[in-house]
Amino acid sequence: MSSGNIKITNKQRLNNGMEQNVVDIVYKLVPTFEIDVEDTKWESADESIKEEITALDNKIEDVLENKIMEIDKRLGDNQGNLSDEIKAIKKEIEDLKVRKPLDLIVKLDNSKPQDLGKQHIQLPTLLQILANKLNVYIVGPAGAGKTYAAIQCAKALEVEFYFTGAVASEFKLTGFIDAHGKIVSTEFRKAFENGGLFLFDEIDASYPQAVLAFNAALSNDYMDFPDKKVSRHKNFYCIAAANTYGQGADRQYVGRNQLDAASLDRFVFLDWKYDENLERELAGNQDWSDYVQKIRRYIEAQRIRHVVSPRASIYGAKLLANGISREIVEQTILWKGLDEATKTKILENIAPKKIQVSKDGTFIPRVKVGDKVTKEDIIGEIEYNYYGRTSTNEINAQFNGTIILISDRKEVKENDVIAEIDCYGN
Repeated sequence: MSSGNIKITNKQRLNNGMEQNVVDIVYKLVPTFEIDVEDTKWESADESIKEEITALDNKIEDVLENKIMEIDKRLGDNQGNLSDEIKAIKKEIEDLKVRKPLDLIVKLDNSKPQDLGKQHIQLPTLLQILANKLNVYIVGPAGAGKTYAAIQCAKALEVEFYFTGAVASEFKLTGFIDAHGKIVSTEFRKAFENGGLFLFDEIDASYPQAVLAFNAALSNDYMDFPDKKVSRHKNFYCIAAANTYGQGADRQYVGRNQLDAASLDRFVFLDWKYDENLERELAGNQDWSDYVQKIRRYIEAQRIRHVVSPRASIYGAKLLANGISREIVEQTILWKGLDEATKTKILENIAPKKIQVSKDGTFIPRVKVGDKVTKEDIIGEIEYNYYGRTSTNEINAQFNGTIILISDRKEVKENDVIAEIDCYGN
């Protein structure tokens, strides 16, 4: 077995004083990275992804070099609009930064390469930790794909997968001798004794006393089972999955227990976030997934006790594809009994913000659909007649978000809507 095979390395940032401001923009908007997988054929076996990454990196270089030189020239000539140039670069980078979900192929020793298909962006990190024979405690919200990731790790490591949910007694882990003198084994023992990847799911919903037996096995590399003491197999891997950090219940997951500090100290902790690119890919319905993710972001920002996981995107897309009405899908997949007042509040706040003009005149836009703006940005101006003279008033965005509607140059009346801004999901 290979050890410590998969690692993620950050690319080096450019260090040039003249380019620093635009570089800051680029690296804020584009978290570029490369994945180096030793003893595998990841790069050669997935040429399509490799080529796209190379093309993207070349495009970024073009932005950093050519665009900056253009801006520098205009500054020198005291011409042009620096704000417009920066905005154009930001939009270009925004269009480039969304990459396909990770498509991972791994190879152990001289075995045949395995195509794991599309995977969570953090799976290489999880594999790297496991390959170093460390126990991993992955913390993430419901529906983040923690169990599926554990199954994929077992496949990549070429070992059996074993699973146990929340336990109320240590005998669920250690087993016992029944009334007939027969040993009743457990999933944990099979993995610990014979090798395999063991997932202790919802460990934070287990009784702390039961987890202490688990702690002993991890700390001592042996375990007292009812019939004998067993040493930890060299190919035993362990993942504990939870919704909390083991510090007890929180506002979202109220049925969670506080775990012993010694138990928690046996693990390397890994935050397991939603992979929204993977979510959209699995759902296959871009508009629906964007809507779900927009609602989720608002709920998280407002700390509302309601879970909207990637399952809402995937299940909802499937129902919509089979002819179920949008209203029914939202009620059964998204809201699930949420009170009407909270539901109304969410819908009102995620709705696009409308920008109106304050007087009659000619509206002249300065932005286009897809541009990202802050509330101070000028999105256009109104040209009007004031006592026989032509005057102009600038119109600010008033909100942070993305332009989803902007009027063409045309005559407008007071209170006409000239723009709509999507303030969530950005």
